Amino acid sequence: MASVVVLTRDGYYWGERSLKDTIKLYLKGKVHILSADESKVIHSGISRDGITFKMPAPLVVQLIKFWGYNIKKDVVAYSDRAVFDRDRNICQYWHKDSKGKRFKYKCTNDERTIDHVIPKDQGGTKSFTNSVCACRHCNNVLKKNRTPKEAGMSLIRVPEAPILRKGDMVIINFSFNPKSKSHRAYLRDVMRVNFSHVTEEL
Repeated sequence: MASVVVLTRDGYYWGERSLKDTIKLYLKGKVHILSADESKVIHSGISRDGITFKMPAPLVVQLIKFWGYNIKKDVVAYSDRAVFDRDRNICQYWHKDSKGKRFKYKCTNDERTIDHVIPKDQGGTKSFTNSVCACRHCNNVLKKNRTPKEAGMSLIRVPEAPILRKGDMVIINFSFNPKSKSHRAYLRDVMRVNFSHVTEEL
């Protein structure tokens, strides 16, 4: 089955996809075509006006957004600082202005405290899912040693454990197959390699 060479956004060889999958990626705006087989026309669809869209069969495409990184996830160790970083020093309880309109309040370093949503006295744990940044007033004056429901307070969002994302470059070796039209197009049109020693005509 014919395949299409797929490159990352910065031009590295990423892998190969079937012609059918490549057409889907193109129609979704995820790739642009670098090289195509002008002798083979693909009927990609019909417009509302009944006009059939035609395009040459792609041989080499490049991803528009993907840089070629595998995303790995590491769990962040719990600490007060990590909670403050996750919540960006914003008190996680809604504040209200003089007209009763809710707004987010950003704490100064002196104002911020760690509030346990479910108090430890009620079985709450010291964890990301039970800890939020709260201004001293909300924590010590309004909520005290109660749950938000008991205190009549509303959380901006449910607390979650933050995820540390890091990317490692994925290197995939290109193994040239002289019988593959897409491979030949990749070397000729993208890599600008002269491979006239290949006997098969393009």
